[in-house]
Amino acid sequence: MISSGNLKTFNIVDILQVISAEEKNCILAIESKDGIYGIYFYKGNPVYVRKVKRNFLLYLDLDFDTVLKRDKVSKEDLFKNLATYLPVVFLLKEGKFSITSGFIKYPEDLPTYIESKKLIIHLSRNLTEEEVNRKITDMSMVYEKTPNVNQDLITKYMNEREKEIYSMVDGVNKVSDIVVKLHFDKILKSERPLSLPEDKDKLEQLYKETELEVKRALYGFIAAGIIRKKKPIKKPENILDRILSYLETKSIKDTLKEV
Repeated sequence: MISSGNLKTFNIVDILQVISAEEKNCILAIESKDGIYGIYFYKGNPVYVRKVKRNFLLYLDLDFDTVLKRDKVSKEDLFKNLATYLPVVFLLKEGKFSITSGFIKYPEDLPTYIESKKLIIHLSRNLTEEEVNRKITDMSMVYEKTPNVNQDLITKYMNEREKEIYSMVDGVNKVSDIVVKLHFDKILKSERPLSLPEDKDKLEQLYKETELEVKRALYGFIAAGIIRKKKPIKKPENILDRILSYLETKSIKDTLKEV
């Protein structure tokens, strides 16, 4: 679990993954050249953003209602606040961040206007190749859908392409399989049939674009907690192997005594 770091190492999607997965009540402080931002999270979702001159100003008040009073902001203006500041914060690629959990007391009737999982899916669409390669490290990796997750609730955040990629995450298809299938589908739907060697460069470019598209989607799905690496199936234990393993730990003399 990360509590502090640098945006060059952990991007916003990674940070949201931690906060969302644990449904944290916390303050995410980001110090950048543009200023210091504090994002307040309630049950893992952002509810308010502040821009301050000094980091310590984020921690003067222990009660969220007091924070709003200090800033002269009403609860009715919370969505406007998020819509104004979140896009600015999410464009930041450099700066230090820290997560302070359990610091603020929130009212139980605090509304959730924007869900972190929705933001994760959205922000993953703009990740760079370098960023996605940190998490999708092996094209032969196989992913499966996470059990006991409300799939209908999650898929409403996806565009049609992401839904298509998500449908191919079945515990069998490798990352490379998904890329090839989508790549071939793009070729078939092309206005003009592509063929080697005339269209070699165009085909290679198209493949790279498809690969990045798939990796971005998978990155978002992982961060949103709706897919995971496929867990290896444990082979049934063989009783003979157990006996042989036990005998190997014993000397012949001790074994004969036991017999």
